[in-house]
Amino acid sequence: MRICLVEDERSLNVLLEKYLQIEGYEVTTFFDGNSAMKAINDCPELWILDIMLPDISGYDLIKAIKKHSSKTPVIFMSARNEELDRVVGLELGSDDYLSKPFLPRELVIRTNKLMQRIYGSNDEKTSKIYVM
Repeated sequence: MRICLVEDERSLNVLLEKYLQIEGYEVTTFFDGNSAMKAINDCPELWILDIMLPDISGYDLIKAIKKHSSKTPVIFMSARNEELDRVVGLELGSDDYLSKPFLPRELVIRTNKLMQRIYGSNDEKTSKIYVM
């Protein structure tokens, strides 16, 4: 399963990529919205988006993603912990929302559950134990 991860904070981007790869996902990372926008046609199984990016917002990205493929799931993450941000994200079509800071393992668990619910699985994927 392919995931596109859009996070401009490099250390968090690398950390989340490693956790998702350990879980068995193929992860393509982006540090800005314009680069991610060019990959929308690649149709990954999941997008994980930061809302606040240096060039365009995660809101603009999700609009473009949903216009291209309305059924592609999206998880939003943001340091802005305002109720309005969560509501707007959900209204635009996100399937989940994580407020920063969060444990990377929480993102992995939410990702696994979302992938199981949307794409199904022959066996329940169990999260691995991480020692980093």
